[in-house]
Amino acid sequence: MNQIKDIFRIDIMKKIISSIIFCTIGFITIASSHAEISFEQELQQGCAKIKQYANNGKKFYDQKQYPKALVQFKQQAAWSQFCLLNADETTVKVSDRDVAIAYNNVGLSYAKMNQPLWARAWYLLNIRDEIESQSTRFNLQQLPKPKPSTDLSGQYVRYAGFGEWNHLTVKKNKVSYQIEFDGLYMGIRSLIYGPNMGQFSTSMPLSKKQAVYRYEDCRIDLNFKRDTTSGNSIKVTQNDGESGCGFGHNVYADGVYFKVENNADLK
Repeated sequence: MNQIKDIFRIDIMKKIISSIIFCTIGFITIASSHAEISFEQELQQGCAKIKQYANNGKKFYDQKQYPKALVQFKQQAAWSQFCLLNADETTVKVSDRDVAIAYNNVGLSYAKMNQPLWARAWYLLNIRDEIESQSTRFNLQQLPKPKPSTDLSGQYVRYAGFGEWNHLTVKKNKVSYQIEFDGLYMGIRSLIYGPNMGQFSTSMPLSKKQAVYRYEDCRIDLNFKRDTTSGNSIKVTQNDGESGCGFGHNVYADGVYFKVENNADLK
């Protein structure tokens, strides 16, 4: 009799375990499906707002409320590029020209706000991508030429994607320049899930135009340049090994950064 009860208990336990396993697998499947649907829904909702951002930006621009227009046009630019690169997962159609128009809108707003260096940075995105070049070149011609400065302090940027920029902030004290890097990797879904990030800081004597940052097997060289065509810039060269300079995945400092704000503009 006891043997029968034991067999019965074993059979019951097997059924309970099987049910738990089945429920767990079912939960994982549902959760995975929900996460995927959640991205698609957020993408669709964000892409559907592009025209609204553009219309709101134009309204504020026409009313000469340029800071408010800038906020809307930046959203238009970010989501236009994002939806173009995620075109397979949304029904909202976006073209290269739509992205170029959005970049121009941001640039025009900065120009009206008397920030020609920021305007130039946004216009140059279209020159880089070889789209909407005629109107972009016209807008560039309306800007004052950059005036290179012997004061190297200020804000320097390089485009990261989806309306975001990598930043090099250079601040001047009595004996040196303090340099801070804030970098981003804007992955294909980063406008919804967020970017990967990386930072470093270093310093440079006031009399120098080259700086170096070191971290484990990583070396980053910064060379400050100035000319009458592009104003002040920093050429950054990154050489790293397995450490990745301590940055988040795929964050990379390498490239040319253009000055968009002077020392007096930094808060």
